[in-house]
Amino acid sequence: MTFNPFNMLILFVIFLIPVVPTLWAIVDLPRRRFSRTRWKVIWFALVATLPVLGAIVYFAFVRRHTEPI
Repeated sequence: MTFNPFNMLILFVIFLIPVVPTLWAIVDLPRRRFSRTRWKVIWFALVATLPVLGAIVYFAFVRRHTEPI
C-alpha cells in the first residue's frame, strides 16, 4: 500500500469519525444536570472507557433525560 494523499485522507477520516462523538460526550457531560452526581461520574467513566459505544449510548438514551446547567 502506497501512501498517497488520498489514502492518508481516507485513513484520517476513518480514525477521526469515532473520536468526534466521544469528545462531544466528554465535553457535554459536565454541562448537563443529572439527578445524582454519581450518575455523571459513572457516565463519564463509561464514555472514557468504552469510547465509541459509551458515547453512542449516552447520546441515544441518557442525554435527553438530563437538562443543561
